[in-house]
Amino acid sequence: MYTVEILKNQNPLLNQIVIKNETLKFHSTIYPNLGASLQKLSLNNTDIINGISNAAKGLNDYKNTFKSAFLFPFPNRISQGRYEFNQTKYELDCNETALNNALHGHIYDKQFSIKNIETSENSAIVTLYYTDEGKTKGFPFPYQIKVIYMFSKEKMTINFQVVNHGKNSFPFGIGWHPYFKTNNLNTSSLNFEAETQYDLDNKMIPQHEIPLKFKTPLLIKTTFLDDCFITNKPQVTFKCETYKIDLNFSSKTKKSYLQVYTPSTRDSVAIEPMTCAPNCFNNKNGLQVIEPDEKFEWQVILDCGL
Repeated sequence: MYTVEILKNQNPLLNQIVIKNETLKFHSTIYPNLGASLQKLSLNNTDIINGISNAAKGLNDYKNTFKSAFLFPFPNRISQGRYEFNQTKYELDCNETALNNALHGHIYDKQFSIKNIETSENSAIVTLYYTDEGKTKGFPFPYQIKVIYMFSKEKMTINFQVVNHGKNSFPFGIGWHPYFKTNNLNTSSLNFEAETQYDLDNKMIPQHEIPLKFKTPLLIKTTFLDDCFITNKPQVTFKCETYKIDLNFSSKTKKSYLQVYTPSTRDSVAIEPMTCAPNCFNNKNGLQVIEPDEKFEWQVILDCGL
């Protein structure tokens, strides 16, 4: 049986929604006030998601790493925070000050409300939402985004629903920024179908497509990755000594986009599905446009095998 418990913290940013199934030795934690991010996913007592701690140190960790953050209205970077849409110029806050870029959208630190919680013998569903009135600098477009988690045996599904509440269309992309835990990144492997990746400038902005720098599946060993791949299929597999995951992400375009980052700690790997490329507001690669009252849906499915 799945159970859901809401835990409050003296610091509301650290409030938790805890989902458990004792039979499956399953434990998951969502932080609604940190952008509805998933900070724990454990099955058969094996940690899969490398999340933050429930303390001030964890908040600092989240600020620096964006662990499991949802990235909207754009994932990755917008060069100098500047873009033009429908013949109007906009300028976002540049929160990546060292490179003068806008980074990872603006919902990663927003407080999401709980809309619905359902539990049964075989599943748990948690629905959260955030409503933006269109007052964010550089993105004056009202919208609502809904995040629906569904947990079942060896599978987690995240459904995203975006509704345009304004009178004008707006551009956007969505991404997810999870870190997957591993005891030995050197013996872990990554597999996906791609022929090209982006060549990046010194500010991590894509310039053009180049041939993939390695063959897949890739045994990571000492490889450092901070790259965006243009994948032929919206699917990636990661395998380490304790588990294997298949990550599937829906795509309405012929191309799909995958960012992979190996942190210096070498205790995890960030595998980031995205609907678009970095700097999408300017290069238009994978960029979506939503009309007034229109709904856009995107889904990520995580299959876990131990």
